[in-house]
Amino acid sequence: MTNDDRPSDYLDEGESDPALPSMGTLVIRTWHEPDQTPGFRARLTFSQNPGDKPGTLSTADPDEILSVVRQWLSAEHGPRSEL
Repeated sequence: MTNDDRPSDYLDEGESDPALPSMGTLVIRTWHEPDQTPGFRARLTFSQNPGDKPGTLSTADPDEILSVVRQWLSAEHGPRSEL
């Protein structure tokens, strides 16, 4: 994103607006392990607030990934819940 692409309400780093909720982070890494059944693997790293210690989940179940993503998104846009 270049400076010209920023939304009009974008705050520069170091600025804060108490009316805006904190934004968390969710990273999903997937890979294939050919010697395993199923070969699909994923690791999710997530936090709700920038100052939180990140949580981690490793799984071979795509439905579990979707469940964690739904919980994380619900916490971002609604009442805070623990993952």
